[in-house]
Amino acid sequence: MHIPRALATTAATLSSGVLIPLYIDPIGGPDCSGWGPLLNSIAAHPSVPVWAVINPASGPGAHGSQAPVEYQQCIPVLRAAAPSVVVLGYVATWEGEASAQSGVNADVDTYAGWHAAYRPDGIFFDQVSGQSGDLATYRGFAELARPLFGDGDGFIALNPGTAPSDDGYYSIADILLTAENFFSDFSVSDISLASSTPVSKQAVVLTDGPSTPPTSLISRLITTDHLKAFYVTTDSQAGGANPYDDLPTDLETYIAAIEAAQG
Repeated sequence: MHIPRALATTAATLSSGVLIPLYIDPIGGPDCSGWGPLLNSIAAHPSVPVWAVINPASGPGAHGSQAPVEYQQCIPVLRAAAPSVVVLGYVATWEGEASAQSGVNADVDTYAGWHAAYRPDGIFFDQVSGQSGDLATYRGFAELARPLFGDGDGFIALNPGTAPSDDGYYSIADILLTAENFFSDFSVSDISLASSTPVSKQAVVLTDGPSTPPTSLISRLITTDHLKAFYVTTDSQAGGANPYDDLPTDLETYIAAIEAAQG
């Protein structure tokens, strides 16, 4: 059972946290047990920012629909776990293809139409091309989405999966996932630290990670480089598997390490 927000220690929100692709059915009811390990971890470390990406049906579901019942029940529970939680709705953008743009906008509109109690705080745009020729398209997506969430200033995340070729993407997003990879294939040199690519807007998500937190890497990225968000899961994408259909076995210890790296 998750720890109620009222029992969590009040603390100022830290600068760096975790961006979690929460592509897991929460399972309805009072405990939202599918998200239980995350709820417990957030409540135990309420000062660590958590950007949680929900993905009910490869997006919000049918255009104009409300959230599935279990999400209606559990998004408020997730948001109440700590003030540092930001809930983002998943939207695939198909590399900015013109034929997909109306579908992208429809997904954004559908999330925006959810009841305020479980409406996301912003949008996580996936499959971002990161190319100069598509920058205007993504600026349009962001300009459409931002005023629809978060009292008119919704949170915008972009996932090109690697550093975008055009630094202009940094100006239209609150956070960019600039490295999404196998843990064993990641190098700190994958992160650009230039003034035009602010590390304070960058996130890294790695799969097939170790069973204990990679403390030396956490220290480098969080303590030294001040990366905005860093997440490592033990879940695997080997053989085309979904690496986000389960939470890491060491999630609470991992979030504790992110907190300690800022102490």
